[in-house]
Amino acid sequence: MDRTESLIDQFRAEPPESDRRRELVAGIGDILADRPDHPAALTFLASVTEDTEEYELARIEATTALRLSPPTRDTHRRRAGRALLAVMRGPDEDLVRQYAAMALGPYADDPEIHDAMAAAVLSDEDQLVRDNALAALNHAGPSESRAEVLRRLADDRALGREAARILTAWGGEPAL
Repeated sequence: MDRTESLIDQFRAEPPESDRRRELVAGIGDILADRPDHPAALTFLASVTEDTEEYELARIEATTALRLSPPTRDTHRRRAGRALLAVMRGPDEDLVRQYAAMALGPYADDPEIHDAMAAAVLSDEDQLVRDNALAALNHAGPSESRAEVLRRLADDRALGREAARILTAWGGEPAL
């Protein structure tokens, strides 16, 4: 049994609300940091991320691992991105949605994820989801479609100044 399988087995043996589950997910995230396309680690982290019945702090740890160590292979990247997307769009606890929104930056080249990030930053009911989607958009870096979203925020009372700052940092001009 390799280290990943051992950590997954330990995770499953813990009671549902045990903080040890969060620690074990962090350990699997460390594996992903060394091997970003580790199939078992990715599958596990994506499933923990999506599981609405899972311990909230374990899910947050899983979204963080997917943000910090995004997969390099397209199929793995798509799987991780879809897990994060499902959480951000879902009826989850706000804190988990906020972390999922923050984690989408490395996956923003996927048109569906870009559209979801744009929708979140422009109109999500949770201001912190909007803030985190904006941070993810910034992390994703300049593109015409992302710059257009930032321009649409020009008159937004909460995010307009930050959107203008990002556009300026990217070498663009904010909307007037």
